[in-house]
Amino acid sequence: MDPAELHISNEWEPLRQVIVGHGRAMGPSPNLETAFDPTSKWHLAQGTFPDQMSVARQLDGLAEILDREGVEVLRPVNLDGVEQIFARDVGMVVDGVFIRSRTIDERSAEWNGVAPLLEGHSWLDIPEGIHLEGGDAVILEDAIALGVTRNPAWKDLQVSRTSPSAIPFLERLFPHREVLGVELIKDDQDPLKCALHLDCAYMPLGGGEALACPEFFVHEEEFNALISRHSQFIQVSVQEAAQLQTNLLHLSPDTLLIDPGFTRVAGLLRKEGYRIVECPMDKVGRMGGLFRCTTLPLLRGA
Repeated sequence: MDPAELHISNEWEPLRQVIVGHGRAMGPSPNLETAFDPTSKWHLAQGTFPDQMSVARQLDGLAEILDREGVEVLRPVNLDGVEQIFARDVGMVVDGVFIRSRTIDERSAEWNGVAPLLEGHSWLDIPEGIHLEGGDAVILEDAIALGVTRNPAWKDLQVSRTSPSAIPFLERLFPHREVLGVELIKDDQDPLKCALHLDCAYMPLGGGEALACPEFFVHEEEFNALISRHSQFIQVSVQEAAQLQTNLLHLSPDTLLIDPGFTRVAGLLRKEGYRIVECPMDKVGRMGGLFRCTTLPLLRGA
């Protein structure tokens, strides 16, 4: 693959090449002390946390659907004992630049499974002191929406993944784009009071609309500024957002991947003219991420 072929200019252009995570050798399930997010903790407490085989099967099914849809699919090199499910948080492509995320320390080994897939490509490391994960960066036509944590009481929580210092970093890197920092509510224990990443609360759509859960945004004015960029706002409830019903993936401007259990949201999207491709991901969702979290797009375009 030619390095010049890495290019993502927004979230909805036709998907051509993508890295899809897997759960082939992720080791033993976490416990309430070692889990990274409130959704995982909730399912661990309820006894509904998924087993490795179920997660791997659903991710393989996702890869198969993408392949049938004409998308080139890459999978991370298998690393024994490393959870390699949520590829989005390892890095991201904006325009023609691959940025390696600065994740929480417990997830740093995941990079070693993705790096070999980028042979022949260069990437940019985020400077020390700046934290940024791919799930918090949503790429619009002329802007980057960025979920951040500013509240001092939240900055040391496990779920606070992107720092405000990422805003000027991205502004310097992409001066032709506006960077819209939006603060998300955070809680280490309650999935109904936490947006782990921005894509757990907001998703721009190829027709100009947006899916969003306003209750997951701290500041009404930031939410309104973000939503004002869209022709229509399709509201997602707190319960739906906690089930990751904004965490979808565009295959093209009019085609979206969605879990078959998301019937209300799917119905609204069909009413707006979208083609819906159903893919079961309910087991993966119990670990705190869904379609956008498990995929790292490398190339979109006509």
